Amino acid sequence: MIRKLRSLLNIHIGCAALVISIALLSGCGAEGVDISDEDVKRVADYSSDIVSQHNDKSDSRLVDINKVKRKYREQLDLEIKRQNFRAMEQAALNAEQQSSDGSGDGSGEGSGEEYVEPEMTLAEAIGVSGFDIYYTDYEVSRSYPTSGSVSADDVYMGMTAAQGDTLLIMHFNISNTEGLDKECDIIDMRPTFRVKINGENHTVQQTILPDDLSKYEGTVPAYSSADAVLIAEVQESVASDIESLSLIVRSADSRPEYKLE
Repeated sequence: MIRKLRSLLNIHIGCAALVISIALLSGCGAEGVDISDEDVKRVADYSSDIVSQHNDKSDSRLVDINKVKRKYREQLDLEIKRQNFRAMEQAALNAEQQSSDGSGDGSGEGSGEEYVEPEMTLAEAIGVSGFDIYYTDYEVSRSYPTSGSVSADDVYMGMTAAQGDTLLIMHFNISNTEGLDKECDIIDMRPTFRVKINGENHTVQQTILPDDLSKYEGTVPAYSSADAVLIAEVQESVASDIESLSLIVRSADSRPEYKLE
């Protein structure tokens, strides 16, 4: 290795000297050409790059287009592998969620089992303290807010059920049990819910309604309460004959079920 490096160095010095000599002595009998120190350095650097191109262990300042192409292909392959991994990971998460949700035929969380009252309160399951959260009632409507719940001057974000479906609107009360005004930030807890109607699981809609319980964020005055809702879109035939109704709160640790009706 040392001999090889010395040989390359000698070639580099010889090339530089040869180029400079040719520049100084060219033109038989003609006047010598003056070359500045900067030009001498440029000639030496160029000759060094030429020698380095033939040395696999040396990095030339001249761009090797093949190396650039190889590096681009390596980066592209790496990005494709990353995208495939993320897609596989998301598919696994979707499969796990679908398995836990059941297929809508009564399978899934708590189905086929005798109901057991959870040890924690609904507020504790959601993750807030200093508040009581309890269910009040439900209504069925094609849209929300319903025409009787808001004035014509109110500006709101609403939702409407698809053809053949209807909205199951479950009403809740958020009560401040402490003597000071308190901020209720359920949105930071990021709870998710399922509603069970007659033993079958249904998805609770994710909305941007200001009174959506899963996204609720606001100040509740001392010893006062605020209204909130959870909404599920179901077939009209399902909503027309509700014999049992319960709410499942999903978290990383547990999935307590609260009987509503």
